[in-house]
Amino acid sequence: MQQEDGGVGRQVAIGILASALRRVCEMPIAGLVARLKAIHASEAQARTSKPKVVGEWQRLKEVHIRNFKTIDEATIPLGAVTILVGPNSSGKTSVLQAAHWAARAASYISPKNTKEVIAFDRIDYLPSSRPLSTGYFSDLGSGVSQPHSAVSFVHDTSGITPPPRATIKIWAARNRGAISAHIEGGSAVTPFKQRSHLITAYIPGLAGLAERETILAQPLMRRHAASGDAGGVLRNVLYNLASRQGDEEPGAPGGRLRRLNELLATIHPGFSVQVSFDEREDIHINATYMRDGVDNGPKPLEDLATGILQVLQIFAYLILFRPRLLLVDEPDAHLHPDKQERLIEALEAASEEFGAQVVLTTHSQHVVRAASPSVQLVWMKEGRVVSDEERGIRTLMGWGALDKSAIFFVEDEDDTAIRSILRQWPSIARQISVCRCFGVDNLPRKPLVDGFVREGDIQLSMILHRDRDFMTEAESGKWVAQYASSFAWVTRHVDVEAYFCQPEYLAELYKVSESTAKSWVVEAAASIGGAKKLFMEKRRVINRLLYPDGGSPNSDELWLHLGEQGPHSVLGKGLLKAIKVIVRREHKDDRKLGNFAIPDSIEVAPDLREVLERSLQRQAATG
Repeated sequence: MQQEDGGVGRQVAIGILASALRRVCEMPIAGLVARLKAIHASEAQARTSKPKVVGEWQRLKEVHIRNFKTIDEATIPLGAVTILVGPNSSGKTSVLQAAHWAARAASYISPKNTKEVIAFDRIDYLPSSRPLSTGYFSDLGSGVSQPHSAVSFVHDTSGITPPPRATIKIWAARNRGAISAHIEGGSAVTPFKQRSHLITAYIPGLAGLAERETILAQPLMRRHAASGDAGGVLRNVLYNLASRQGDEEPGAPGGRLRRLNELLATIHPGFSVQVSFDEREDIHINATYMRDGVDNGPKPLEDLATGILQVLQIFAYLILFRPRLLLVDEPDAHLHPDKQERLIEALEAASEEFGAQVVLTTHSQHVVRAASPSVQLVWMKEGRVVSDEERGIRTLMGWGALDKSAIFFVEDEDDTAIRSILRQWPSIARQISVCRCFGVDNLPRKPLVDGFVREGDIQLSMILHRDRDFMTEAESGKWVAQYASSFAWVTRHVDVEAYFCQPEYLAELYKVSESTAKSWVVEAAASIGGAKKLFMEKRRVINRLLYPDGGSPNSDELWLHLGEQGPHSVLGKGLLKAIKVIVRREHKDDRKLGNFAIPDSIEVAPDLREVLERSLQRQAATG
C-alpha cells in the first residue's frame, strides 16, 4: 500500500513539473526574461534586507567586566564613539581585550548550547601568552564556583527593564589546555553565537607588515584578523575588500575600495592604495600606494609610515568586516597632532555610516579636544572608572593632568629650573603636571582655582608658584592666604634661579669650599648693573597687588634693609649669568649651571618638596 501511495505521489509530481515546463515553453521570450528579472530582483532585495548578524542587534549602552587583568570590576558606559583615557596600567587596554575575548569565545558556542570547551589552538584570539593567568592578578579556576572572568554586553533599549544583556563567562578547562566558555542572556545571546560575522574587531596597532602575503582562504584570513595579527594579513584584508564576495553585485568591491581611499584621504590627503592578484601569474598579493602630485608611480605598501598603515587598517576592518564594536588601542601613537584630530572626526562619521560603535584608548589631548560633545569620555585609573563627566575630563586633558594627582602652575615661561628641582623626587614628580603661566599676572585667580579644584566629580590638588621678588615674609603670607582652597609656594629666595646661586649648592657642584663659593656670589652680585632700578620696579608691582589702598612699606628702606646691592637684593636670573662668567674664569664647566645640574649630595628647594607632599597627602585623603 505504501508503494502504491508512493507511485501516485511521483505521478502527481511529474504532472506538476510537466505542466510548469509547458507554461514556460509557451511563454513569449520577452515575458520569460521579465519574469527572471523579477525573481532576481526579489532575491537581491531579500539578501539586502536580511541582517548580517543572526538575531536582533541593539546598540550597547555599557559593558560590564569582572575579574580580567587589571580590572576587578568595572562598568564602562558606551556611546557611538567612546574614548577611554587614563594613565598606563589604568585598565584601558584591558577593556578592549576583555570585550574582544568574550565575543570571540562566544562565537564558538553552538546555537543550541550554552557552553563550549575551546582548545587554545582552536580559538582565534587569546589576550595573553598565558590565557589562564588573565584573572584580576590571579589565575582562572576550572570549577563553576571558582574564579572566572565575566563580560556582560548590555543593550540600549528604551522601555525594557532590565535591559537585555548577554553575559559570557570564561573558566579554565579541567585539563588546563583550553577554556570553558558559558553564555547566558536569553535572546540577547543570539548574535554572539555565530561565526559568519565579527561582532568585535580589535586593532592593537601595527608592529610592521609581513614582507609578502599570498592568498589565504577566507576563514584563515578572518582568523588571523580576529587574532589582532594585522601585520600578517593586511594585504589579504585589502584584497578581499577589493574583490567580489559571494553573490555580490559586480560594482560592490570597487565601491568599498573607493570608500576606503576616501576615508584614508581625510586623514592623509592625497594618499590612496591599490591591490591586485593575477591567479595565472602572481604568487604574492600586490598592494601599493600613491600620493597625488608626489609619486611618479605606485610604491610598495610596506614603505608606508606606521601611522598611515594603522589608519588604513582601522578603516579596512570597518568596511570589510562591519563589526558591531570596533576596538582600537591608541591610534594616535604614530600620528601628528593634526592627523589625530582628523582621525577622531573621521571615526565619528564612519561610526554612523557603518553602524558600528567605536571604543578607542588614547593619551592624546588632541584626540579628546577634537571629539564632538556626543562622544562618550571615560576616565579610568587602577582598573576602575573614575569619571565619565565630559567637561571635567576635557579640562584635565587640556592641562595634561588627567593621569596626575596635582597641577603645578608656575609663574615662569621657562620652567627648566623647576623641572630640574622636581627630578630630585621622582615619586612626587610623576604625580605632578607642570603648567607654565608666562608671567605672574597670568597665574589663575582665586575664583578659577576654587572652581577648578573640584571639577564635577573629579578632585585634583592645585599648587601655585610665584617668585618672592623682594616681598617681605608678611607680604608672602598675605599672598598665600588668597588661595586657601589650594597650595601656594613662594620661593624662599628671590626667585627659582636663586636656589642655584647659593654658596652651599655651588660648593657641592664644583667641589670647592663654601667660602670660595660665597666669594663668587658676592663678586657676581656686585657686577650686575641697574640692580636698584629693577628692585624698585618689582616693589611697585608688589605694592599694586597687595596694597591697592596704600600703606605699603617704604621701598628705599627695604633696599637698605637688604644691605643695598648684594646677593639678597638682585634677581637670581641675572645673578646666575654673572656667576657663570666667574666659573668659566676659574676653568670650571659653566654648562652644569646652565643645565641646573643637582649633585646627589645636596637637596635643592626642600621647601617646595614640603608643599608638594602636603598637597598630595590631602589629595590622597580626599580622593
